[in-house]
Amino acid sequence: MSTRTVLIVMNFVAVAAILGYLLFRVLSFKRNPEVKTPENLEPFFSDDVLENGHLERALGVALVALIVVILGLLAYFIWEPFRAADAADGFEERSIERGAVLYANDQSEHYDSTKSLLCANCHGVDGGGGVANAVVKSEDPRCDPNQKVDQDLADDQPYCLPEQVSWAAPSLQLAGLRYSREQLTDIITYGRPGTPMPAWGVASGKGALQKQSIGDLVNYVESLATTSAKAQTAAAAEARDCDTRSACVGRKQLESAEVRAAAEEWVTEARAELAAAVAERDTVGAGEVATYDELVAQKQETLEAALEWRAATLDASDGQVQFMNQCARCHTRGWSYFDPADPTANPPIGLMGGGAYGPNLTNGDVNNQFPPPDGEAKLFAWISEGVEANAGYGIRGISSGRMPHFGAALTQTQIEAIMAYERSL
Repeated sequence: MSTRTVLIVMNFVAVAAILGYLLFRVLSFKRNPEVKTPENLEPFFSDDVLENGHLERALGVALVALIVVILGLLAYFIWEPFRAADAADGFEERSIERGAVLYANDQSEHYDSTKSLLCANCHGVDGGGGVANAVVKSEDPRCDPNQKVDQDLADDQPYCLPEQVSWAAPSLQLAGLRYSREQLTDIITYGRPGTPMPAWGVASGKGALQKQSIGDLVNYVESLATTSAKAQTAAAAEARDCDTRSACVGRKQLESAEVRAAAEEWVTEARAELAAAVAERDTVGAGEVATYDELVAQKQETLEAALEWRAATLDASDGQVQFMNQCARCHTRGWSYFDPADPTANPPIGLMGGGAYGPNLTNGDVNNQFPPPDGEAKLFAWISEGVEANAGYGIRGISSGRMPHFGAALTQTQIEAIMAYERSL
């Protein structure tokens, strides 16, 4: 039985005893009325009694009462911090339990068909990562974005059809190490535009969860967090042999004959598509040249991405591998659904570090943002610790507050390897 339950029972017993005594007194008075002499007319103790035994007894009772009060206050001040801590822990435990119900799917222990939001469908029952189905619209400049998707479109312009992809949802066991409570609250409230992660908060104008439910989910996500040592060990292991539940690659995958052959096929296909786009541009009228110029530029970028990927399968630095595993899902378009064994199965990815949800890191932008003499220290601090929203970083950089911090999830060596790769972009 908990302390809280014991106190509730004691209060009920005390109230019942007081009410019972009052009822007894009332009934006894009505049944046996007695006429009593008013107290101001009754003779009281003599001075000898008042100034000796009675006074000593009164002072003795007062002394005992004072000691009881002092000991009670002392006990209260000793016990209260523990009681407050237990109350806070109890509140957090109940919050985590509510968050577990919100997170669960029908494979989870805490699933409730009336409350659960099915987060586990994407992020895994254990929060270790999973896959979300997503639809990616065609970015081909020849397509009308408002055109109806039907059989006519499939027959006439198959390259305009949206494609369904398997989007790698990140591990929430690392979220508590990479994001602050404020960042987690914003992610759950407002979602991740351009990704399958929806907005859940009322504040976003799209969701249905109020602040307490958002807080419950944040507490549950934080409860899933692994330790820094385990996260750093897992990052090193992932760089050797990727966990297929997340958008990453390991050296074992890069060195496999299947992946290298697929990379070569992607380069061949990208070259053919670029040549076809150039040839088609030469046959169109003047009004369509601009559209086909954009198409050629798009196909050229895809070829560059294919060549970059082929080079990575042959000779990727440690920093590039870590970048692909830790950073590319935000800084490289399409990386979250990229399949190393079949690069052409989904819409093509962009250049590594070319920007997506996160900013473009190519064209020397990292070097310009973090120049000598203290650029290395500032870049390391930016990756490992980050800064809060609207605070400055580097040269005139202003943080959006969305950048995760990797100091607890990666070792210093791993972060420095990523820094070197980013500078090479």
